[in-house]
Amino acid sequence: MLVACGAAAGRPAANKPAPTVTRKPVVATATRRATRMPSHTPTATPTITPQPTSTSTPVALLPFTDDFKNAGSGLPEETYQNLKSYYSSSGFKIDFFAANLLQMAPYPRNFPADFSARLRLKLGTDLSTSAGLAFRVADQDNYYAFLVNGGGDFWLLKLKNGNTETLQSAEIEQLQSAFEIKDLRVDVQGSEFRVFAQDILLTVVHDDTFATGGVGLVGWSEQGADSLRFTQLDVVEHAQRSVPARSECALTLDDSAHPGTRQVRLGPLGADGTARVLIEPGDESILFIARTANRFEVINLSAATDPFGTELYNRNYDGIQNDRAQPLQPALPSDEGELTLFLPLAPAQALQAGSYEFSLSTEGGEPICDALAIVRIETEPVPQVIDLNLWLVSAAPELTTAAGRQRLEETLRQTAHTILEPHGLAIGAVHFGEANAAQRMRLQRMSDSQYAELCSALKADMGSGYKLNMALVDEYRVQFSSGATEEPVLGLAPQPGTAIITEGQHSCAVVAWELMDGDMQELTATIIHESAHFLGLAHTTDEDGLSFDFLSDTPQCSAASADVDGNKNVGVDECALFDANNLMFWQSGAQQASVNLTAQQSWLLRRHPLFHPAPQTP
Repeated sequence: MLVACGAAAGRPAANKPAPTVTRKPVVATATRRATRMPSHTPTATPTITPQPTSTSTPVALLPFTDDFKNAGSGLPEETYQNLKSYYSSSGFKIDFFAANLLQMAPYPRNFPADFSARLRLKLGTDLSTSAGLAFRVADQDNYYAFLVNGGGDFWLLKLKNGNTETLQSAEIEQLQSAFEIKDLRVDVQGSEFRVFAQDILLTVVHDDTFATGGVGLVGWSEQGADSLRFTQLDVVEHAQRSVPARSECALTLDDSAHPGTRQVRLGPLGADGTARVLIEPGDESILFIARTANRFEVINLSAATDPFGTELYNRNYDGIQNDRAQPLQPALPSDEGELTLFLPLAPAQALQAGSYEFSLSTEGGEPICDALAIVRIETEPVPQVIDLNLWLVSAAPELTTAAGRQRLEETLRQTAHTILEPHGLAIGAVHFGEANAAQRMRLQRMSDSQYAELCSALKADMGSGYKLNMALVDEYRVQFSSGATEEPVLGLAPQPGTAIITEGQHSCAVVAWELMDGDMQELTATIIHESAHFLGLAHTTDEDGLSFDFLSDTPQCSAASADVDGNKNVGVDECALFDANNLMFWQSGAQQASVNLTAQQSWLLRRHPLFHPAPQTP
């Protein structure tokens, strides 16, 4: 989420400053879960008699190929009252004559524990009929199965002692009405299973119930009579597999692990998957990042839970933040190409030891190709500092000359001394960079649509690592509604920002110099304000006087009591008795000497991995 911030009271942009905005509004929706789940027990005549795998079963040599035209490949041909499975000139077929039947036809051999299997199949005429591959088969009551149907649903199932458990299921739009699956694939390595259809990585699941076993074909009739046809199976060593484009992409960390942090690689999640981050006693925060190869694909968080199963985001969010009548939880977030989360959301949700789970899906079915977490571990309560990269795109001499830079840094440290140091926080190293002539031409007076370009150019020039990237431009304009004229704002920052990785799209904050009217103190206070957004803090009160942050010790300026002039927004003057002096009030204009933070705001800031212990002086 990007947060734009309004100008000071009485200045041109102050009448219509920015509430929380996104560059392309999207609505977070829970993953459309498949509503149909197969039962391995038929409701009509029993299907087949279980045939336990012998302990002396041979192991298949890889690569293994079957075009299903030769009965000698070993799949069982069976005829029952309600189904028939057999070899034909067009492949191996399963004909169902009744509803709710599950047929699993295994090869009479085991397969290596790790492998990659690709299956080509033709579904029947009913959208609900599903087919796929069984793997690590022990017998008819114990195996994993991956199935898809023509309605766009997929399931990754585990049958243990005859009981079915869904490890993952979802509906994927690209699979709808796809009755011929040219590439259904399972990559198995240790306890990790990656499943694909039509070269789309659907999900990644971990389970260690079955370590080895056989491979088989599986089909399920939900609604009634139908027919399935399998035409090609290829199994290779896991190391010999080919990786479909867009299914994997590596998030690159700019620096090795910083003192006081731990990096957790989570890998690809697919179009619908769950990431688990194990928190140890004393761990303080999680910065979670997931991305797709397509920067315009929308990633949705459908659920996030703590080790006790408590939901961390509000599924019934009504658009008004923290009105004290609902849980102190934000809406389920979503974003394009990249999703960044920061936990805890408040001191009341301090991290607990155990597994935090994040369930994510993509709106268009593109796979989440990589995810990672940076965990802040327990540190001593010593002063913490944050290092800044200040990139000068503005050509104003007040900023770009040697004297201007010195004055900017000195004023920034003075402002931080007033706002941050009472809480044991401070500005650490400040590094200056400067845009070249071509970059200034494009970005000096810029639109919000150029935000990603700005961040990319800043990173290319200065890197990022464990530093906060801040760009100083002359003008930054935001369009707050479709068709509206763009309006200048004081600054903008993602909340939270994507720090430390080289690929981060939301990796910088921006402050506009011209709206400061030459006031260096206001500039530096705005730099700290936008930095706090980047680190996860929200506005204490937004423009409408209806939306607030999620902290219990920050004052609120409610429109019901403060909107004296009835213009449907609350400004610095109207909120003087409430939170106008707080660093995170939506509008600038308070006396700089009185700007402050609350204890809970500073509690969150010092837990971000970009803060680190102040260097010891000799």
